[in-house]
Amino acid sequence: MSIVLTVGVIGAFCIVAAAAYFFTVTRLSLVIQEALHKQDPSNHIYWIYKNKFLIWITDRQPILSALLLWNYHRLVNDVVNRLILIGEEKNVLQLSCAFGNISEKLAEKCVEHDAQFVVADIIPNELSHTQKKLTDRGLMKNTSFMLCDATSLPYPDESFDRVVSFFLFHELPLEKKREALKESMRVVKPGGKIIGAEFHRPDSWLLRVSGILFFAVFERYAREMWHTFNLEAEILAHARDPKEWTFSKKPIFKENYFSFEAQKMPR
Repeated sequence: MSIVLTVGVIGAFCIVAAAAYFFTVTRLSLVIQEALHKQDPSNHIYWIYKNKFLIWITDRQPILSALLLWNYHRLVNDVVNRLILIGEEKNVLQLSCAFGNISEKLAEKCVEHDAQFVVADIIPNELSHTQKKLTDRGLMKNTSFMLCDATSLPYPDESFDRVVSFFLFHELPLEKKREALKESMRVVKPGGKIIGAEFHRPDSWLLRVSGILFFAVFERYAREMWHTFNLEAEILAHARDPKEWTFSKKPIFKENYFSFEAQKMPR
């Protein structure tokens, strides 16, 4: 009995410690940054993505998988499989590194198709972390990195055949969500696509309750993906002509997540 009790106490301590860690480097970090760095355009971004040491700690497959309820690989593969380049489609932009794991698979696809691959992020440490991964894998051919804000991309209109967004929108305040989406739409060529994955309002009441608690504690802006920020509706609202875009999505894990594909129709 004492062994069971000891294991239980250790397990409870680990859970509490993990929760305290993630709360500190996510939700609490926003409160501190907004109080101390009001003019910083990246003050909506968690320390977990900014600090080199915290990036190194968190970028572990068991941790990343657990954060997405062990659907991480499924979601990554679903998005990567949507990256189908045909003919002269040779320019791919990834918005936000997401620890660089999906970047490796996207870079492999771009090398295979001899396509130019640009990884863009507002956080220098995320870019350097991702660059090291791609360098170690020998995937730097045709790859470049851009330090920039997804809400203000330094590219001309219709520059890319594909724009990839892997769990970016839920990290942004509502207006920044909309600005990032409008910028993605702007830089996509006619016939090109925006592809990615995001949170979705689940059909399971258990997942809804746990999601509400998780978002309330850790993900300040994520619940907007359930109600306020409907990706398909936002695309149609921002399009010059609603007929210019088509949208499809695939629900994943009881609709807790979805992968999506928005195509700008060819002229």
